[in-house]
Amino acid sequence: MSNTPQREQTIETPRNDLTHSTPAWNGISTAASRLRNPAYTGANRCLPCTGVNVGLTVAAALAVGTVSRPAGALVGAGGLLATWLRGYVVPGTPELTKRYLPDRVLAWFDKAPTGDALGGINPEAYLRGAGVVVDRPDGDLAVKPSIHAALADRVDTFETDDDLARALAEVLSLNPDDVTVGPQGVGYAARVGGQPGGTWESRLALATDLAAHDLFAERVGGWRALPADTRASLLGAFRLSLDRCPGCDGVVSLGSDTAESCCRSYEVLVAECEACNSRLFEVDASFAPDDNDDD
Repeated sequence: MSNTPQREQTIETPRNDLTHSTPAWNGISTAASRLRNPAYTGANRCLPCTGVNVGLTVAAALAVGTVSRPAGALVGAGGLLATWLRGYVVPGTPELTKRYLPDRVLAWFDKAPTGDALGGINPEAYLRGAGVVVDRPDGDLAVKPSIHAALADRVDTFETDDDLARALAEVLSLNPDDVTVGPQGVGYAARVGGQPGGTWESRLALATDLAAHDLFAERVGGWRALPADTRASLLGAFRLSLDRCPGCDGVVSLGSDTAESCCRSYEVLVAECEACNSRLFEVDASFAPDDNDDD
């Protein structure tokens, strides 16, 4: 699991708040909703494109402001409002961003690691010590047959997305009514109170994380005491160790693919079931560990 959602704080709004009482505000809100482009805003907002448009808006506002301050302020406000509602104000921004921004900059915006979520824990050593994986003759890890059987049984219990949402809410100690899960793009996503909560490579990846979390809680001492982002990283390492699909028992193979974001293409390393085509793990190839690196 990733991007662990935080419990939202409920704030009481005064009864005379204009956002709840005036027709004028309701009209503005309706107009904003019609102008908003969901393909490039909210959870789908492209940060590189947003950054480029904010920069261009500021530059344009400063240039116009040298002639007329009110006009410069108007240009700045209009550009920022359009970027907020539409995702970008300059036509063709994704192509411009892809062409002129270095890939290392675009990668930083996409999925660059923001810290050591494992807190110094070696995931392979942890999974071995927990007794859930063993070393294969080729040096890779494999999930123990008894663990795989128990995992598959639990995955089968998640028959609906509501089942997944309830299980996720329990893991995160959230109100089940606040959590929903469903398809997003080519993967699966959770929302908490209507806000983005986390994303997974597929429905099966989410179900596998939830099933493995329950197994580890029962069999691994101290599992629940670990920070949520540490548990998420360890669950990802566990999914990468699967050589059989917990959904259909097909063969899981490792390979590479090309992923597309709004404004860049990049290579990803993937673990995918050959039978049902469910993707169990994916990582940007530039962030994957190098086998030649020293331990």
